[in-house]
Amino acid sequence: MKKITIEDAQKEMVPFLQNIQSVLLSTVDAEGEPFVSYSPYVEDEEGNFYVFISTAVNHSHNMNATKKAHIMFLEDESVTTHIYARRRMYFRADSEKFEENDERTEKIYDLFKKRFGDKVSFFSMMKDSRFYKLTPRDGNFVLGFGGAYKISADRKTLKINDGGHSRSHDEGLKKGK
Repeated sequence: MKKITIEDAQKEMVPFLQNIQSVLLSTVDAEGEPFVSYSPYVEDEEGNFYVFISTAVNHSHNMNATKKAHIMFLEDESVTTHIYARRRMYFRADSEKFEENDERTEKIYDLFKKRFGDKVSFFSMMKDSRFYKLTPRDGNFVLGFGGAYKISADRKTLKINDGGHSRSHDEGLKKGK
């Protein structure tokens, strides 16, 4: 297998995200019980991600309690060259719930409308749902076997990931974060 250079990996990041329409969300509750699901997402010009979810679901409660989530963008199985080497990008993220009548709501709704068209017309009927801002912190970008890179939150800096996870990710696992 050909080793992917940092420069080539950097060039793959933007098209990779453009081809993925949903993000996997992983959160934990106050007792540390994990929950995972997915949501369509949009990204703003500053590199923050946004999801629209019901305030009644586990993610809402968990993110309100911890203000954190893990997020992962994952290549579709139908296009991967090897099931064990699916391309993926993941981050630890800070989460923030938009309250009702938040001034940012219209701007984020417009991003969803631009990306998903009429599929988001139901948003106005979902009175118990809110936008959540997910601000990425450290993460990883994996392009297959031997192609794992530590990635900065702004996605402008990549480093070879020689341990499979970012150091802060590993330390967080040891501390139970």
